[in-house]
Amino acid sequence: MKIKEIGEKQLIKKIAEIVAPAALPAGFLGIGDDAAVNSVAQGNVLVTTKDMLVEGIHFIRNMAAPADLGYKSLAVNFSDIAAMAAKPRYIFVALALPKDIDLEYVLELYRGMVQLADRYGAVICGGDTVGTPGPLVISVTVQGEANQDELFLRSGASPGDLLCTTGPLGASAAGLFLLTENICCDEEMRRQALQAHVRPVPRLDEAAFLSASGLVTAAMDLSDGLLKDVTEICEQSACGVLLRENQIPVHPAAVCIAQEKGENPLDLALSGGEDYELLLTIKPEGFQCLSDDYLTRFGQPLCLLGEMTASGGIVMVNMDGKRESLSFKGFRHF
Repeated sequence: MKIKEIGEKQLIKKIAEIVAPAALPAGFLGIGDDAAVNSVAQGNVLVTTKDMLVEGIHFIRNMAAPADLGYKSLAVNFSDIAAMAAKPRYIFVALALPKDIDLEYVLELYRGMVQLADRYGAVICGGDTVGTPGPLVISVTVQGEANQDELFLRSGASPGDLLCTTGPLGASAAGLFLLTENICCDEEMRRQALQAHVRPVPRLDEAAFLSASGLVTAAMDLSDGLLKDVTEICEQSACGVLLRENQIPVHPAAVCIAQEKGENPLDLALSGGEDYELLLTIKPEGFQCLSDDYLTRFGQPLCLLGEMTASGGIVMVNMDGKRESLSFKGFRHF
């Protein structure tokens, strides 16, 4: 059945049947009125993020299962919420739908979203649907709740703070290569790369753990690539950064697939994008203890990249011990 056969009102009703089973908290009004109503606990702040996925730019429709696409469209927003040390609460979804798209495709999108939303106790409570001659556009807004005293910002780093990530980099970019090109590689590396690309894990639990330590001075999520994203922290904190090539955590799947493709694996880690790990600056005196605790809690240590500096720009000490200035060379929208 095509969505043009049932109309917008019936489509919204069917979507509501999927998202409505979630428990409605006190002070909540969801799908069905002109606007949703949300309550926030006293002393906490409301954190709102919005992201948009456009067919042909962010995804290729025939290469992504609709449930995976729905999951990812929510995961990228949850990653922004994690980067603020917030907890996701309320979700709003707007779709620009080609009129001949299958109804089941749209419902599968929502099932993928609900799967992730349920995991973190968040609720889809509204949005909008419109027709379009193409392409398919998925726009998601997420509101989260955070303790004001534990909020992560990009502006708190100081020279001497250590720069790290919550995990290795480059696997998602490697997964994109696998979707768009015929590349032979180890099956387990293939699985990990594709999983990183189509179903990234937002680091919400990790953010809550790190926030409680009081040692994180600045943070953001790694969506556009390490070199581009660290520039945001540098600019907001009026710092530079010194990276060390031998410490850049390149994911094993990125190494495997980049080598098969004839690419430099380091480039995938530096500029590949869509890793959705957290990029953090941490007070040096507490780093080792925090990393050890992180290893105990999450099964891997924090990945140290380098340290913040008083001079501007991004500099990397390469394998030969020489310093080189770096700039982002990955994908740009404009």
